[in-house]
Amino acid sequence: MVEGDVLVTEVVPVEVGPTPEVHSWGWHLLQVSSWLLLVLVPVHLASIWLVHDVGRMGVAFYVERWHSGTWRILDWLFFMLALAHGGLGLNAMAGSLIGDRRLRAAVAVVLGVTLGVLALALSATIFSFEVA
Repeated sequence: MVEGDVLVTEVVPVEVGPTPEVHSWGWHLLQVSSWLLLVLVPVHLASIWLVHDVGRMGVAFYVERWHSGTWRILDWLFFMLALAHGGLGLNAMAGSLIGDRRLRAAVAVVLGVTLGVLALALSATIFSFEVA
């Protein structure tokens, strides 16, 4: 509409709902794992690269390190959080890039099975590791 020399436009209210990603369980888990990894990554890097000599890293290092149950739990938690964080991020990325619902579900299943097998293998390695 034009009134005199001023162009007047109508304001049409637009309903904007919350985006589904913000309220999904995956998004919340991704945020929680991010904050926990923000603490665990520097601890892990400092314990590996700064406190100990990188040149002597090997099985003997982990035998010595895993005498303490605390280090076993911290290493396991670090690896599980990293797997979960990466898996959730990959699933979200694949979900936004793949248009077909069935293909998206198939990719999610493949990711879940692959990460589940990796998590079981890591757990078995860390908790069944024999320390003399």
